[in-house]
Amino acid sequence: MSFLLTLTLQTKGFDISYYQGAVTDATFTCLHKAGYKFAVIEAQIGKTFNTNAVQDYQRAKAAGIKNIDFYIFPTTKQDAKTQVRNTIQKLQNAGVMNSNMVWLDVENIDLFYSTHEKNQKFITDLLAEMSSILGAKRVGVYSNWVQWESIVGKTWNGAQPHQLWYPHYDNSQSFSDFKPFGGWTKPSIKQYQGDVAECSTTIDRNYY
Repeated sequence: MSFLLTLTLQTKGFDISYYQGAVTDATFTCLHKAGYKFAVIEAQIGKTFNTNAVQDYQRAKAAGIKNIDFYIFPTTKQDAKTQVRNTIQKLQNAGVMNSNMVWLDVENIDLFYSTHEKNQKFITDLLAEMSSILGAKRVGVYSNWVQWESIVGKTWNGAQPHQLWYPHYDNSQSFSDFKPFGGWTKPSIKQYQGDVAECSTTIDRNYY
């Protein structure tokens, strides 16, 4: 009985990246009918603002997906505060930032600085600017224990006050696999399956 209750409380969602391009109305309607309740859309990749992000948000909303966040994949080739401020302001100006969140994508050591100390400062500046615009409760971090430790080291917990969204492709809608890191002892979202072809696009599957 408790197992069935746990299943009913699970909420399934998806995320899409810049590389999916403009996702159609039909695709979002299909995803909604397939049981997806929330979405996270990439708004920035490096120096590039995803010009499809606003339209994707609007189409997802129209399809019935109520909860839609954005995520930012930052670049060390641009000032931390400037890049997140520019991206969030574009989203705000388009009217797609209400009570939703923006997540900071922290992965791929090759795209960050060569030292933990520089990366810690960079991430601190990014999160501080995001929080100054949105409030700390509307800012989260996407990373897992492997990526995080390679980028900022094992002991740094400077981002811990923010919510955590972590990837681990075990195809399980469960947090039982979670390993504490960065000061986080409890995640908010799990990305449990990546690069899934569904409804004429490619998504990553998530749950909370």
